[in-house]
Amino acid sequence: MRRGALVFGVLALVSCSSPSSPSSPQALTWREVTFPAAGATVQDVAFCDDHWLAVGGLATGPAAWRSTDGTTWTAVRLAPVSFYGRQSTISTVACRGADAVAVGAASGGAHGNPRTSTWRSRPDGSWLEYEPAFTQFGGQDSVGVGAAAASLAPPATWAIVGNWLGPDGSPGPALWHSADGATFERSLVAPGSSARGTDVAPLPGGGWLVAGEAYGATLTGASWTSEDGATWAPVPVGGPLALVTPHGDGTLGVGPAGAWWFDGKTWQRRGGFGDAGGWRFLSLAAASPGGLAVVTAATGSTCRMWTTRDGGTTWAEATMPVSLPVTAETVAAIAVHGDTVLLATDDGTDARLWLTTAP
Repeated sequence: MRRGALVFGVLALVSCSSPSSPSSPQALTWREVTFPAAGATVQDVAFCDDHWLAVGGLATGPAAWRSTDGTTWTAVRLAPVSFYGRQSTISTVACRGADAVAVGAASGGAHGNPRTSTWRSRPDGSWLEYEPAFTQFGGQDSVGVGAAAASLAPPATWAIVGNWLGPDGSPGPALWHSADGATFERSLVAPGSSARGTDVAPLPGGGWLVAGEAYGATLTGASWTSEDGATWAPVPVGGPLALVTPHGDGTLGVGPAGAWWFDGKTWQRRGGFGDAGGWRFLSLAAASPGGLAVVTAATGSTCRMWTTRDGGTTWAEATMPVSLPVTAETVAAIAVHGDTVLLATDDGTDARLWLTTAP
C-alpha cells in the first residue's frame, strides 16, 4: 500500500533501482503482470481479504482494477457524479473484506487547487463517488490530504489522514473519519503543535494511530491515538515516522531513524536501514495477521526495498525488478498477502505491475 503521499517539494531526477552495496541485496524473482489498461497510471495497491486492488487513472479519468490472482485484472466500474470526479486520479485505497474506500482528486478552479472526493464500493462491485463540499478537504485552510485506512475490527470504519490549519493559523495533522465510508467528519489531531501527520493506521483494539513528525530545533517524531477519531492523545516516539501499518498485534512504523514498533501503549525501537536521512519512504505493507512486511524508499539517488519477518527487528534488502527515475511523482507501491508481494511502479510515463514470492 502506498503511503508516501504527504511529502511536498521537488526532487532532482535520479535513478530508482537496486544499487550495489557492501552487502548485496537478496535477489527476488519478479514476474511482470500484463497491465490492465494501456496508458494508465497506478498510484496505490492493496490486498483485500481475497482479492487485489490497484487504483490510479486513465487519460479519460479515474480508474481502478480488481484481481483475484494478481495476474488477470478487470476494471472496476466507477460512477462519478461530479465534474472534477470525472477528471480525477485515484491516489489511495483502503479495504476491509469486500468493502473499499478510495480518495481521488483533480486540479481545478481559479487557483488550480485539488478538488478532492471519495469513492465507496457498492454491493454490485461498482464504486460510487461522493462529492463533499469543497471546504471539507480543500479551501484556504487545507494543507494536504493523504492515505486512507480501514478499521481492523467490526464494524468497518474508515479514516483519511492529512494536514490542516488550526485556529492559530499554523498547520497540524488532521483526520477525516467515517462510520459508513460515504460521509467524513474532520478532526484536528494536534492543532498548534508544530507537527504534521504523515500516515494513519488502524489499531488492533479499535481506533486510530496518526504518525508524523514535529518541527523544532531538530526534526523529531510524533504520534497520536484516538478511540473515536475525534479525541486525541499524544504518544512520544524517538524518531520521525513516515509510514505505519498494522502488523501482528501491534503497529509497525518506519522513518529516517529506522523501524519502530507500537504495542498499543509505547513505541519501541527496532532495526534500521543505515543512514536514512533525506530518504523518501514510498510504501509500507505487511501480511495479516503478521509475518512478512515490505518497505520501499527513494534513498536520494536510488530506490530500494527491504523485507522483514520479525516485526522490523531485522531487515534484508531485496532487489527490485526495474530501474525508474525518481521524481516527486515516482510510485513504488506495495501490497502483501502471505509471501506474495505485488509491486506497482510508475515513473509518470510507464506504469507496470510485478509479482514475486518472498523467501
